[in-house]
Amino acid sequence: MYKLNSIIENQKINKLLSDFKRSPHQLNKPHESDAEIIKLNDGLLAITTDSISEEILTGLYDDPYIIGWMIVTINISDIAAVGALPIGILISEIIPQDFGQEKIRELQKGISDACIMYKTFLLGGDTNEGESLVLTGTAIGIIQNKKIMSRLGCKSGDILYSSGKLGDGNAYAISKLISETNSFTKYKPLARIKEGRTISKYASCCMDTSDGLIATLDQLMRLNNAGFELNNNWQNVIDDDAIEYSKNLNLPPWILFAGQHGEFELIFTIPTEFKNAFLKETLKNELSPIELGRVISDREVKIPLYKELISINTAFIRNLPIEANGDINHYLKMLLEYDYQIKHEPSLKFTSP
Repeated sequence: MYKLNSIIENQKINKLLSDFKRSPHQLNKPHESDAEIIKLNDGLLAITTDSISEEILTGLYDDPYIIGWMIVTINISDIAAVGALPIGILISEIIPQDFGQEKIRELQKGISDACIMYKTFLLGGDTNEGESLVLTGTAIGIIQNKKIMSRLGCKSGDILYSSGKLGDGNAYAISKLISETNSFTKYKPLARIKEGRTISKYASCCMDTSDGLIATLDQLMRLNNAGFELNNNWQNVIDDDAIEYSKNLNLPPWILFAGQHGEFELIFTIPTEFKNAFLKETLKNELSPIELGRVISDREVKIPLYKELISINTAFIRNLPIEANGDINHYLKMLLEYDYQIKHEPSLKFTSP
């Protein structure tokens, strides 16, 4: 495993898990899958849990409806990333006493609408009062294919795809947390259930973009001891509104890949021998995957930038939010300084440890 602990988040997770035994029924190891995959007597169970807390405290999510929508979406997306069919979600809600009945109604409507969208059900949960709003979801799904799809398995030469356009997540985050005069309101991501089930028949690995594209590629690189090279036309994968927003703010478009707030698309790899069959089935199912690049043997993430093929320092980008200690403006400043460095000194190698 290629220096997984170079990433601060991975270090923290490993430390938290150090005293626990792994279930003999669990087919994935830590970090290897978006959802935990459990072997049952007659099939495979996918289960995941995720919370919304920091996003509320920072003001990233301040609309009760969106908070409700997102607590379902972030969990169902992990189910989709292993090719599972969701059967339901449990939700814990810690609600402040002064939250107000209208806000509670909007919160519940967001949850209900998301469940309807994903054709799944609220199975139960828990409610409590607390000082601040915190939501936690636990989604459950069934893997019907015999082939398990995880973050492991890609090899050099495989084709890199996205299930859809990227960039909305980070454009939205910039709008909410940094830009005081420019708003980006187009953010209501979808968990890609249908795509995940189709992808699972052909993919060599898969992960969702909940933490942004570069973080996703970095984690896949470390797990698979392989790298990724984006195509020259990589800007075509950025949503039109998001790229226009970045231009209005004078931000380089690749920054929309670097921020760690994603749009919950699926990033996956397809072996070349399965490409035609895969594309034929996506056409039949009215899906629109976008070819991003390819898997390479070098353990780097390379992007054509400023007329050079730049090896991005993905460890720097992934660790920066923690090292910035919550200072969003400092975080963006450091990203822009890094962009200046690669623009004016492209001959330097920026490999990740």
